[in-house]
Amino acid sequence: GDWNEVRLEMKIRHGPKIVEGTLLLKGDGSSGNIRLDKKDGGLAPGQYVVFYHPGTEECLGAGVISEKHWANFLQNYNELIGSSS
Repeated sequence: GDWNEVRLEMKIRHGPKIVEGTLLLKGDGSSGNIRLDKKDGGLAPGQYVVFYHPGTEECLGAGVISEKHWANFLQNYNELIGSSS
């Protein structure tokens, strides 16, 4: 299917820190993936991600890091790390 790629500012977890990244949104809007510009070691399933229009405080929406997507990410990450050694 088609994916839409959008640059956004995001807030993950509670707290004041805003991070920049890309939202890859499935064409029907049912799910998506985020790619952060900088590494964030504190991510976990169940956490909310709030999306903001870049350069403004306009909230565009939010989502929850799902268990299924997290498991797929960890599997792909571990395969990548395993192949580099």
